[in-house]
Amino acid sequence: MLCPRRLLLFAVLATVSVPAAAEQDAGGSYNLLLKAPIAGDWFVISRSNMASRDNFGDTFLAYTGASLGYQLLPSFSLRLGYRRAWFRFTEDWQPEDRVMLEGYFAERFNGFRVTNRLRVELRWFDWRDDDVRLRNEITVEAPWALTPLKLKPYLEEEVFYGTNAGRFEANWLGAGLAWRPVDGVKVKLGYRWNRFRAGDDWANRNVLVTGVNVFF
Repeated sequence: MLCPRRLLLFAVLATVSVPAAAEQDAGGSYNLLLKAPIAGDWFVISRSNMASRDNFGDTFLAYTGASLGYQLLPSFSLRLGYRRAWFRFTEDWQPEDRVMLEGYFAERFNGFRVTNRLRVELRWFDWRDDDVRLRNEITVEAPWALTPLKLKPYLEEEVFYGTNAGRFEANWLGAGLAWRPVDGVKVKLGYRWNRFRAGDDWANRNVLVTGVNVFF
């Protein structure tokens, strides 16, 4: 029987070994997350992002927003939030207003930190049809501290389902390293294979993912 360390290694190798025959793009996704307590079990989260494509040459997505959360159980919370996003598929930036309701589970199993986030997004546009989208993200962070910096490897996958079209719209499969330089700060550097629909066809993008999480 394979030990968890070998299983994680094989999963990482499978993640980065994307099909060479498929046409590939490259880009980046740069994230900032801030989380602060309010009172009792209430808290607020803010997340901002910028993303590029066309071999990092075209910044085509940006968003910012905030959510109000309540810790129902030690391992489960509910969040309600709003996000303003901008897309640039032509010369102009096109906006999206998004209301989000999500449940977030986090627990440790034999030292592995497992999180699962299920989100419902109500999306309003003035340049395309409005939509309701479902997203589910699973992340597993290993307990092993690598190098003197105590880097911890992680795996994550997120699927996107659009209710208007009644189909899966994207799948994000990634892996990387998480670093906690001081209490309350986590820095992530990773790779994501972004497989997404372009019309009725599927396309691929290799994404460099960076993240800074600050917990007050």
